[in-house]
Amino acid sequence: MITLTRKLSFAFQSLTIMTLLAFMWAFLLPHESIAQQKVETLTGTTVALITNTTLTPEQFKVGDAVELSVVSDVVVNGEVVIKAGAGAKGEITVSKERSYIGIAAKIGLAVKSVQAVDGTTIPLSGSKLSEGKDKMVMSIGLSIVCCILFALKKGGEAFIQAGTPVDATVSATTPVTVQ
Repeated sequence: MITLTRKLSFAFQSLTIMTLLAFMWAFLLPHESIAQQKVETLTGTTVALITNTTLTPEQFKVGDAVELSVVSDVVVNGEVVIKAGAGAKGEITVSKERSYIGIAAKIGLAVKSVQAVDGTTIPLSGSKLSEGKDKMVMSIGLSIVCCILFALKKGGEAFIQAGTPVDATVSATTPVTVQ
């Protein structure tokens, strides 16, 4: 009877020690996969983006928010600081619909920021502008020479197609925590 109690006590002690060792290994000892470090994303670092939707002056007005996506991972010192597919924010800076007398349409956007792997917002700078064909000289000239109805001719359309590449750069050095 005594040997059975000793065996059970020894088994319980062994199980307790193994549980404590597993806890220490899992939670107390530093692991490379858990170790975190700060990496500075320097001013001027290039970030390749694409537009998520087609932008037209009929749909977007100055000040409207625009969603963009990161094309490829941004790596600093061998660490990914911005993942491909991460969301970026932009804003419409120019929005002018085409008009009579040959006035062309314009649509422009400015890139504002992107999400880093740790959720940090990294400020960006970059822009894209699209202008339609200006037909003002032709419209006015033909109106004077031939017929006033040529003044009703509109300028060219402008749009930024979904999937259009937009180059941006980091506008302020930003620390990012990576694992």
